[in-house]
Amino acid sequence: MGAFFVPPTNLGKYRMSLYGTELTNDAKEMIADFGVAGSANSGAITFSCLISDPAVSTVLEAGGYMERTQYNVRIPAATASWSLPDGSIGASTAIIVGGAPIASLAQGKKIVAGGKNVRIATQTYKPSSAWVTLVVIDDNQ
Repeated sequence: MGAFFVPPTNLGKYRMSLYGTELTNDAKEMIADFGVAGSANSGAITFSCLISDPAVSTVLEAGGYMERTQYNVRIPAATASWSLPDGSIGASTAIIVGGAPIASLAQGKKIVAGGKNVRIATQTYKPSSAWVTLVVIDDNQ
């Protein structure tokens, strides 16, 4: 057999998790390099995050068609507060508690990301993932 053969009986022992603590550290490094300030719960919880460019779509509302601006916000799925290399706050509290994102990041909640006041439309978190991904819309919509 080749040097890369892993017998099926030992597969769990040697398989690298794509979503685990090894990638959470990479997510924190990305935040240190490219992150912007964010907060939730009226500023009681602070964190650094990534925010996408705006995407504008047309949606049908009760009053007719409206343009909706949305962003993707990504936050490292840390289970404890952490600091950036420069000593600033990476997250003032755990983002993941009991295997799920904190209630302050639930659908319908308001957050500030990169200076934008937004409302969470969708929250995505895959267990053991390095990221919590939020789809947010401008709060005035």
